[in-house]
Amino acid sequence: MRLNRFLAQCGLGSRRKCEELIQSGRVKINGIITTNLATQVEKTDRVYINDQAVAPLELRYVILNKPSDFITTMREQFGRKKVSDLLNDPSVKPVGRLDMTTTGVLIMTNDGELAFRLTHPKYAIARVYQATISGDVSAENKSRIAAGIDVGDGQIAHGRILASRYLEGYSRVTIELKEGLNREVRRIFETLGHKVISLDRISFGGLLYAGLERGQWRNLTEHEVSHLKKLVGLE
Repeated sequence: MRLNRFLAQCGLGSRRKCEELIQSGRVKINGIITTNLATQVEKTDRVYINDQAVAPLELRYVILNKPSDFITTMREQFGRKKVSDLLNDPSVKPVGRLDMTTTGVLIMTNDGELAFRLTHPKYAIARVYQATISGDVSAENKSRIAAGIDVGDGQIAHGRILASRYLEGYSRVTIELKEGLNREVRRIFETLGHKVISLDRISFGGLLYAGLERGQWRNLTEHEVSHLKKLVGLE
């Protein structure tokens, strides 16, 4: 197995990140530093990162119905609740991020290469959100969202309104995005003058949290894992 793939299976990140580890001189095979990206790892080899032995993890793929008031970062200094606490498996990390108050579908895995590709704009993974916002979304603003709207920091966000229902002062809007910008949904609607009251991600790459209560999770099926890998060219 090629060294960068081996390291990715050890939970050390995407193959690209693992290539950076190799080139930095931090990887040893059988006690000898290697910086050659073409290096192959045999079953009998011992591999070390910073002089600590590493081995491939048992790969896990999880879907979580994220509750509000949980953060998706793995480290926390201020005592806030983390989604990783719900799984009690520090090797499994969120694929991308959701704001602390945003709920819904969160994929978690220790497959570094898959996680990297699922969050890379190149693969345009569909994310569908249901937002409750103040006011009504005009036809003009729906067109602006589809054409691309400047949300600041030189970033243009594109979205597709799948459904919108106005209910006396607020709207329930279903919107699909594929770019994965930071706080993208909130920034889109705030730019258009709408306050986001609640936000729930109902789908990621076509996967839903159906049957899961807030805070509950389950392992993905082989079919679901295969589906995600096909979306990003890993199968």
